[in-house]
Amino acid sequence: MHHIVSRGHTRPLTEINFVQDGPNRTLLVSSAHDKLPQIRNGDTGDWIGTFQGHKGAVWSTKVDTLTRTLAISGSGDFTAKLWCVSTGKELYEFKHIHVVKSVDFSHDTLHIATGCQDGLIRIYSTVSPSLSPTEIRVSETGMSAAITKVLWTDIENMLLVAKRSGEVQQWDLRCPDSPVLSTQLNGLSLSSSPSLSPSPSPSLSSVMDMELSRNHNLLLTTCGRKVTALNVSSLSILWEREMPLPLSFAEEGGSSLHPDGSRFITGGSDLWLREFNVESGELLRTFKGHHGPVRCVRYHPNGSVVASGSEDGTIRLW
Repeated sequence: MHHIVSRGHTRPLTEINFVQDGPNRTLLVSSAHDKLPQIRNGDTGDWIGTFQGHKGAVWSTKVDTLTRTLAISGSGDFTAKLWCVSTGKELYEFKHIHVVKSVDFSHDTLHIATGCQDGLIRIYSTVSPSLSPTEIRVSETGMSAAITKVLWTDIENMLLVAKRSGEVQQWDLRCPDSPVLSTQLNGLSLSSSPSLSPSPSPSLSSVMDMELSRNHNLLLTTCGRKVTALNVSSLSILWEREMPLPLSFAEEGGSSLHPDGSRFITGGSDLWLREFNVESGELLRTFKGHHGPVRCVRYHPNGSVVASGSEDGTIRLW
């Protein structure tokens, strides 16, 4: 299948996201182990700019969807950094005490949420970044329950949190003592391996990816060997699809729902991307070209393009 190979990163990718920048332009934001978050043209894959300053692998980068003037990145160097999108200048550094695995802007761009491996969600102000953050403990210290993803919903004060333990939770910042909602995912296929215990190990049940589809009020999660869709309002399971062997998400991978909601695409431990019908689970297409496991994947906002990032250090547009 014809596709565009977009080079620029020199180490494995960790996260990619599209951002609609006005009616005629889309940005593609990428993070990687090479410490250099980048922005590209989302339609052509052409490089636009690089944010330089991190001293460790960058696990997550987001551009604010409201103004597209700010970017936030989270890194293994125990910091999150706020950037000016147009100049690439570092505006502020938020120090943490552990690896920052996930970052996101609130829908009004006034706040930033960071998810850290110390089990804390921290909320910072973009207007007054030097103010001390609001801290919410969402898990105990230790890797088994570490935060993997954080997403801000369109509802003020509401955050979605995914963990290595397989939990997906909704937290209200006004009630920080306990989650409002919580769902435990089981990414294992117990029927395919009788020796497996009913309680999946943390490595196999880790939520590797979480995508919020606002048009469908749906949260798509990638965990173990399954892609699972949750209702955003209740975190109840809408549907789940077990992936064909040898594909798994134990160490890497992600999934994305097409904008029309009819199909989803996923990639993980092997080198292929697979697109499935949501209703039937039928395999529709297979995308071959990467030379390493697929780390992340997202549909373009108009659904015409798929972007994938791999351990081979490339981004491919299909």
